[in-house]
Amino acid sequence: MTDEVFFNRVEKIRQKMYAIAYSYFYSESMAIDMVDDAVYRGYLKKNSLKQEQFFETWMVRILMNLCATHYKKSKRHRSFEEYVVDHEPSAEIATNRLELMDAISHLPDDLKRIITLKYYGEYSTKEIAELLKIPMGTVGTRVRKALDLLRMELGGDDI
Repeated sequence: MTDEVFFNRVEKIRQKMYAIAYSYFYSESMAIDMVDDAVYRGYLKKNSLKQEQFFETWMVRILMNLCATHYKKSKRHRSFEEYVVDHEPSAEIATNRLELMDAISHLPDDLKRIITLKYYGEYSTKEIAELLKIPMGTVGTRVRKALDLLRMELGGDDI
């Protein structure tokens, strides 16, 4: 894969990658750093990718592994009040968004990863199954379980 092809393909998925990284840290600068690091690592290993049709899956896995590693190394967990929400039209929407982010952050890692890919990365069930190397039925079950837990945590049916 040439450098030009690599960077063109990265540009096509950069927004998805950013959304996934942002869902781990809720920090614009941290998300940008994680995406940049994933792109750098992908670039260094681009010749090890055997099937180019799996480029997006490969890059997202690199990113998720980086985010998970960095998140686990970071002993400091942000408090609810530290979450920053940019460009919110009202305080009520900002509060609802913060509550949702807080609830998602309390999900078990396997469920958080599924919700992140589904709603932040906008991946289909099939794509998530391929990314995580699990059956599609398991993806569906985990999505439902995560949504049920979020409903209980947030006390509503509109999730």
